[in-house]
Amino acid sequence: MLHNSIGDAGRDGWYRLEKGILVVYWRRAMVRPTARLTPCVLWKNTPLAAFMAVAAAATTASAVEAPRFESHVLPVLERHCVVCHGADSPQAGLDLRSHEGLLKGGQSGPAIVARTSESSLLMAKIVSGAMPPGDDRLDSGEIELIRQWIDEQVDLSARVRAAVVTERDVLPIFQMRCVTCHGKRRQEAGLDLRTRESRLKGGKSGSALVPGKPDQSLLLKRVDAGEMPPPHLLMEFNVRPPNTAEVSLLRQWIAGGALATPEEPTTRTSSVSSDDRSFWAFQSPTRPAIPRAAEPSLVRNPVDSYLLTRLEAEGLSYAPQATPARLLRRTYLDLIGLPPTTAELAAFLEDDRPDAYERLVDRLLDSNRYGERWAQVWLDLAGYADSEGLIDEDRIRPNAWRYRDYVIRALNSDTPYDRFLTEQIAGDELYDHGNLDRITQQTIDHLAATGFLRMASDPTYSFANASLGEKLTVVSDEVEVLSSTVLALTVGCAKCHDHKYDPISQRDYYRLSAIFHTAYDPYDWVDPTERFLDIALEDERSRAETHNAPIEAKIKRLESTLGEKARSLRLKVIEVRVADFPEGLRRDLLMVFRTPAEERDEIQKYLAGKFGTVLEVSDADLSEAYPDYAEEAKKTGESIAELKKALRPKPQIRALYDMGGEPSAVYLLRRGDPQFVGERVFPQAPEVFDGVVEPMQIISPRPGETSGNRLALARWLSQPNHPLTSRVMVNRLWMHHFGRGLVPTPANFGTTGARPSHPNLLDWLAVEFVSSGWSLKHLHRLMMTSQAYRQSSRISEITLQKDPENKLLSRMPLRRMSAEVLYDSVLHATGRLDLKPYGPPAEVEVLDSGEAVAKGSREGWRRAVYTLRRRSTPVTLMDAYDLPQLSPNCTERSRSTVATQALQLMNGSTVRSHAQYLAGRLMDEHPDDRTRQIEELYLRLYSRPPTSEEPAAVERNLAALQEHWGTQLDERNDSPPRAFTARWRALGSVAHAMLNSNEFVYID
Repeated sequence: MLHNSIGDAGRDGWYRLEKGILVVYWRRAMVRPTARLTPCVLWKNTPLAAFMAVAAAATTASAVEAPRFESHVLPVLERHCVVCHGADSPQAGLDLRSHEGLLKGGQSGPAIVARTSESSLLMAKIVSGAMPPGDDRLDSGEIELIRQWIDEQVDLSARVRAAVVTERDVLPIFQMRCVTCHGKRRQEAGLDLRTRESRLKGGKSGSALVPGKPDQSLLLKRVDAGEMPPPHLLMEFNVRPPNTAEVSLLRQWIAGGALATPEEPTTRTSSVSSDDRSFWAFQSPTRPAIPRAAEPSLVRNPVDSYLLTRLEAEGLSYAPQATPARLLRRTYLDLIGLPPTTAELAAFLEDDRPDAYERLVDRLLDSNRYGERWAQVWLDLAGYADSEGLIDEDRIRPNAWRYRDYVIRALNSDTPYDRFLTEQIAGDELYDHGNLDRITQQTIDHLAATGFLRMASDPTYSFANASLGEKLTVVSDEVEVLSSTVLALTVGCAKCHDHKYDPISQRDYYRLSAIFHTAYDPYDWVDPTERFLDIALEDERSRAETHNAPIEAKIKRLESTLGEKARSLRLKVIEVRVADFPEGLRRDLLMVFRTPAEERDEIQKYLAGKFGTVLEVSDADLSEAYPDYAEEAKKTGESIAELKKALRPKPQIRALYDMGGEPSAVYLLRRGDPQFVGERVFPQAPEVFDGVVEPMQIISPRPGETSGNRLALARWLSQPNHPLTSRVMVNRLWMHHFGRGLVPTPANFGTTGARPSHPNLLDWLAVEFVSSGWSLKHLHRLMMTSQAYRQSSRISEITLQKDPENKLLSRMPLRRMSAEVLYDSVLHATGRLDLKPYGPPAEVEVLDSGEAVAKGSREGWRRAVYTLRRRSTPVTLMDAYDLPQLSPNCTERSRSTVATQALQLMNGSTVRSHAQYLAGRLMDEHPDDRTRQIEELYLRLYSRPPTSEEPAAVERNLAALQEHWGTQLDERNDSPPRAFTARWRALGSVAHAMLNSNEFVYID
């Protein structure tokens, strides 16, 4: 019985179940030029013996004519493909009318790969149905015909063999398989395989290749013998040996004379037109004239002039101003991410100075809490996480938090945005970190700033995830982080082909990517667990060493004791193994075992190699021979693992920095595939900006140590007239204050993104931003002191009719708290927030219920920004409220409304525990004063006093709850504590309900 829907019927065919009938296709049944594969039809219940008999008969009887391009393949292509890929100007440069056209390919590289259909772009497109577009798809017979022709037929193979193979064709093999050990940093046996010249020069054993003589080329001899790459080093260096096709290509290249890569044209035609450059986002912003609004009394600064002019044109105006209490709460939550205290609310309501609100904004901008709140916005853009992200391990990044602390400090000090960017893109190039006379916190911060480009998931420490493709993915993720955050362009769309909509070519993408290759060299990769700067404050290093010393000593004692026991038992195992050997040999082998490897003489080394299997006793061998030892080893291992958890990580800086020396050459990759190398590219910014801003000027600050690539990029981005840098950041701040960006697509200012709702306001703010010295606090102040920000969220019928989506900002939007603001607000309002700044994050634990919660201390719970951000175990409360999944970063958070959010607030242990704590505090502060307790609840949770009707309603609920809890408590305990506990439980239930309410969760 055959169960497969598609299967292999042997070398000459395959079968498919089609509507209950078994259809067998024979590869050789090609009796007519245009015939498809001949089917042999059997019922599904046909016995297997009958199936095999028909198979044999079909194989014997079928014609043997192989499919040929002109007679078999070309008619299929003419029916479906050449209408687009055969004219005088074929689409994407691909002409499918000839062998040569298929081999040459188009913009995405060759259409076919000799004898390898699974690697052929043509097959990928027709099998997936991506090509041809529309309904004119190839049927299964036509697809299999083309597959067979590519894989097996003589005419294609002959042409490929005759094709000229150059260094460019074999370069991927050297880069993927060889240069880890024979490249920039490591040159085993003195051999460098990065260039044709260095291969000819060779190493200690002579030249690696002899042009025209593959059988005499040492390189090929070692590969053919399976000696290179060394099998025992594959895991250590994360490489794989070349496959059969790659070895064949190397042989063909050497046989053809080991030809160099053809010279590239020195000049290329620009792919960017004047129309492309005329798009608004590619033109430098200029300061427009400030319009005059009809209602000057509502204009507090130029922001209002632009907004009101648009509103008045539609017959609209602002909504009434928000009440002082609501404006206060809104401002606190926006700027510092925490609600005001009761005392702060009272002070603001009593301040009758005309500039009381402006003073409030300035005070909050000067608060250290400001940096903690707004750092989270930037950390989303950077893709900040405290773990690497590999699903089955998600390894912790011990020193990632230093980057988070840098961002907080930089924002609190109002570091100019151009400087802020430069430090994050090229902090290592600004400072000679290899020759520091004195290490300060500022030194640490400026180097840790480059963590901005090390936040994407990097699983390449694992052999299974350390292929060249994975390494290139890390680089492309960081290009995505930079381009989406700073440029708001979808540059990543040009990784495999020219951007379909924006004037960004594939060459632009790889030129931008090349900027990072001096630090992230895919062909000279540094494991992410080793990519650190060993720089720390002396007192920090000393504290870590003092803490770790006794733990490390205990670990060493345990390992030494177990090691000695294992060694003696291994000797016993070997004694048993050699018991029947001649006495002299037995004595010599036991001496070899007792002698350390580095101290063995030549005879002992020979014996160690000859009798390796005898002298090697694995842990599994020991455990099998001595079960008691196995149990002891298990317990010791568990003890050591627990001790290691208590170790403090070595204080280092998780930074991005140039590796020094000449980096590997960077090539455009056809279809984004590292096996299809295109033209060589050099670091440069996208071409569309040429003539608008000055081009990148790459000058190394320390030649030989650092390239200057990233420093040049940072300076290019921070030019005052750059079309995007200031606009993009202005738009982000606007979005976070008003709920919607002036450009509603904050990560896409390209042609497929939305157009600005208020282009003149965007440009005015962008120019003002630069004129203010790139001050972010200046932007906050402008936006938040406008009348637009002070509006209420009240909606009238006319505004609902004329501005239903609030694009014109006819009222202040009602917004839900972000995950972190909600988490912090619960802690702050209930009195359990620990405001300790900076340092390693608070740990997260998973309860038996499955809820992930942050660990607290005697001082309370730390802010969300200081809580471990592990990708696999986000804090459940924050996760329910749209904590972003970073792939690789988050440019705009989603705001869902789902049942699990209310259920988490209602049933989660975190909020319930904090509510009960607040009830206890209120009872301690206002014993036997229920009215004051109720008033404090409203002031702390809602930032307003209760209305005249609310206290009575709460009193009724408290009475009912107190009665309920009284009956739930142990009836044998009829003492005052029982009544007190019932009151405490009742007040905690009311506080819990208020924390669940919309008035707490939403910002009005």
